[in-house]
Amino acid sequence: MKIKDNSINLIADWILNSGIQSPVGGFFSWHNLGSREYSYLYSEITGYGITTLLFLYSVSGDNVYIKRAVEAADWIIKTSMHPCGGVRTRLYKDDSKANREYSFSGARIFSFDTGMVLYGMVSIYKATGKKKYLDASTKLAEFLLEKVQREDGSLSPIYDANIDEQIEPSDKWSSQSGAFHAKVSMGLADLFDVTQKGIYKKVAIRICNNAISAQERSGRFVTDRILKTTHVHPHSYAAEGLWYTGNSLKIADFTKSAKKAAEWSFKCVLTSGINELYNPISDSFSNFQRSDILAQTLRLGAICSIADSKIGLLRDLLLSYQFINNRSKQRGGFFYCRENRDINSWCSMFSLQALMLDQDRGLISNGFLLV
Repeated sequence: MKIKDNSINLIADWILNSGIQSPVGGFFSWHNLGSREYSYLYSEITGYGITTLLFLYSVSGDNVYIKRAVEAADWIIKTSMHPCGGVRTRLYKDDSKANREYSFSGARIFSFDTGMVLYGMVSIYKATGKKKYLDASTKLAEFLLEKVQREDGSLSPIYDANIDEQIEPSDKWSSQSGAFHAKVSMGLADLFDVTQKGIYKKVAIRICNNAISAQERSGRFVTDRILKTTHVHPHSYAAEGLWYTGNSLKIADFTKSAKKAAEWSFKCVLTSGINELYNPISDSFSNFQRSDILAQTLRLGAICSIADSKIGLLRDLLLSYQFINNRSKQRGGFFYCRENRDINSWCSMFSLQALMLDQDRGLISNGFLLV
């Protein structure tokens, strides 16, 4: 199948030719148009990069996408993976002087980042059959099972490899144990499919069941246990993980939960977009919008088979974030928000898939790679 939509072709071209994937294989978080500089290399985003490239390969059949996915996976194995089995977070230009909470040198391993890389690593193994990727996948999974898994099915958000302890700062949603960890179950479900080792299936199910316990009757996931608020970005992660794992393992309760979450997201769509944070105490949203949330919501509409009059509005709003400049090699990428000049990697990847699925829902099938 050839990609016919020019907006989508531009994103695919941007992923290959903008420099957002570094020469060493890892993906940068963003490129700033003002400074003309790339940010840090990011393991989580490189995981998305692998699945994005493989998704494009499945649609186009162009081997360049396999080649680039291999380069990304090899960077993870050679540079990002820590001896404990997890992946380090961000590689800065001068990592020794960077924020140690996220820097490679700080050795704080985020379970979510590791899960996103696991999904990408299993996917590249399935595409190439090369044993080194299965070995890496197993090592990543064993880290999740041995270092951050908890008895109630939740995952500790962070493992400090320097002191061999789980930590949970809880200052924001990404440093808490939460429903968004349901997306980690995707890699575990795929690893079960590859190896038929029941422990991976068991843990994937436990993670998803724990996520559902954080879902309100309205469909929204509480993403901050302290403030009881819902950030739509990790809310979407929870729905994505439940949908994928529910379909993979044939568990209807998971897919039903995902659809309920998607329906809540669509109720949040305004003519101007979707604000990122909901506070149930004031029953109000923050006044800040991001392209990744628009893309995730549009994609959830496709995968959960939602027929809503806001679909077209979402697509138009999302496309308004695309950078179109014939003289720039950043042409085709997506701005993170309207307030800065960053062309963002994961926003562009999510947008690519959301727009493609909106155009052709027939792409959603068994073996479908959810970026």
